[in-house]
Amino acid sequence: MRLLPGTDLGRIPAHPRTHTSTPTRWAWLLDGRTHGRPSTVHAEGCSGATDRAHPLGTMQALDALARPGTIACTVCDAAEALLPILTHGQNEGPASGD
Repeated sequence: MRLLPGTDLGRIPAHPRTHTSTPTRWAWLLDGRTHGRPSTVHAEGCSGATDRAHPLGTMQALDALARPGTIACTVCDAAEALLPILTHGQNEGPASGD
C-alpha cells in the first residue's frame, strides 16, 4: 500500500471493526444538558446515552453538533462518524476566484 502525499492516517482506528459492528443505517440520539454537562450526540445503542436522549436523523445530528455547547460522544461511533463531516473542507483555502 502506498499513501498519497498529505494523507493523515492518525484518525483511523487501530483496531479492525467486526462485521457485526457496522450498522445497517445510522441512527443518532441527543442527550440534553444535565448537571452542567454539555449536550451530547450519541450513536443509537450507546451505553453512554441516558434514557432522556431523543432520536435524531443524520442531518439533525450534524446541525446539533454545529451549535456551541454540543459535543459528539467518543464512547460510540458519533465522534468518529460525524466530526469529519463537519470539518471537511475547513482547512482548504478560498476557492480560486474568491
